[in-house]
Amino acid sequence: MMWRELLNGLLPDSTNLLPPAIQADAARRIRQYWQSRGWQLVLGQVVLWAAAVYQQTPYAWAYGVLAGAIGFTYLVGCLGRYTVFWLLCTIAIFSLQGLVINDLGGVTALTTLIPYTISAMLLSGRDRSFVQMGCILAFWGVLIFEVIDFSVRLSPSRSIHVSYNILLAAFTFQTLRFLSHLTVDMSTAHVAEEMRLQSQHFLARVSHELRTPLNSVLGFAYLLRRSPMAETPQSYLTQIIEEGEHLNRLVGDLLDRVRLATGEFVLDLKPCDLNRLCQIAVDELRLQVSDGVQLSVSLDETLPTVFVDHLRLRQVITNLLSNAIKYTTAGQITVRTYAHADRICIEFQDTGMGIPEAQRHLVFVAFVRLQTDLPGTGLGLDIALQIVQLHGGNIDLVSEVGVGSTFTMVLPVAEHPISSSIKPTKTPSN
Repeated sequence: MMWRELLNGLLPDSTNLLPPAIQADAARRIRQYWQSRGWQLVLGQVVLWAAAVYQQTPYAWAYGVLAGAIGFTYLVGCLGRYTVFWLLCTIAIFSLQGLVINDLGGVTALTTLIPYTISAMLLSGRDRSFVQMGCILAFWGVLIFEVIDFSVRLSPSRSIHVSYNILLAAFTFQTLRFLSHLTVDMSTAHVAEEMRLQSQHFLARVSHELRTPLNSVLGFAYLLRRSPMAETPQSYLTQIIEEGEHLNRLVGDLLDRVRLATGEFVLDLKPCDLNRLCQIAVDELRLQVSDGVQLSVSLDETLPTVFVDHLRLRQVITNLLSNAIKYTTAGQITVRTYAHADRICIEFQDTGMGIPEAQRHLVFVAFVRLQTDLPGTGLGLDIALQIVQLHGGNIDLVSEVGVGSTFTMVLPVAEHPISSSIKPTKTPSN
């Protein structure tokens, strides 16, 4: 028990210092750096070995062994799978050069800063403590060994000795400079992620707190509307209900946005007739169409059955159609379904004002509204895109100013339900 407590104190089993996503990105960037720069260190070692052979330096083969060891460490680092083994190899190989080559201990001691820093970024718990402890022991071991006079150590010519120092020092400081910039990027990403999560939790709490009293207000308003009353109070009550329903939809959109952002949005996939969903949405929203605007439907009766979440896909169709109705004051709105290869498309074409090319990338951004004089929060299209992406599809946009816009929802045809646990990452085509 005593030894176990002692070892646990030296090697604490703590959690990751960084979120997994940021840590994975750091691992990718470090591996890319090692692949693109590590070969220069290997090449330099090979050149120094060749120089030792050319100058007929005693034990020239030993320089070849050191170069081969560096090459092996480079290959292990390129794999990116054995981080602990790679870092331990790096500590051992760099330290070996300081132990074997005379007057090289100072610069090789500095090289231990590389695995020490990388382990702090990529490892956690006992692995991190083990590697960092190895770095500390190697640092002091090489420095102490440097002051001991051993005649069996390699003593290259002055030119080779200086070249070794320059090669290791340049690589060390270049790598530490890269790690310093990477640390700043990781810290920035970590703070941004923490702020995003805190804001999402705040929105979720506020939305839940709003929904409870709002449902109570709407419930009493519905009860009052059933009671006989004068015309003026009745109109007031109708206004209260309409505004309350609007606020209720806003709270629902906020909750959906939070669930999508945190990966808690789950689909209930079942066989579905998309034509029926489109017809329901058209019938519900037809009264909202402006005078002088014709709303037409063209449905392909041969559409295959798809597995979708009925409620959520109906929400998407309603959002896209509502968006077309809101921005179309004259002309025509057409809802069309058709099959294309292994995809099913639902097209919403309008003759509205159109969207300038420079602003199209903002259409699906949350809380962004291209026209502030119209009602809305800028959440509808953002939520619609993410729901469609969870279904394995996408929403394409084609628009021309003064002509109109066409939003096309594209869904895959699948014989079985697709996975709905993948967070949406695609972007719409413009």
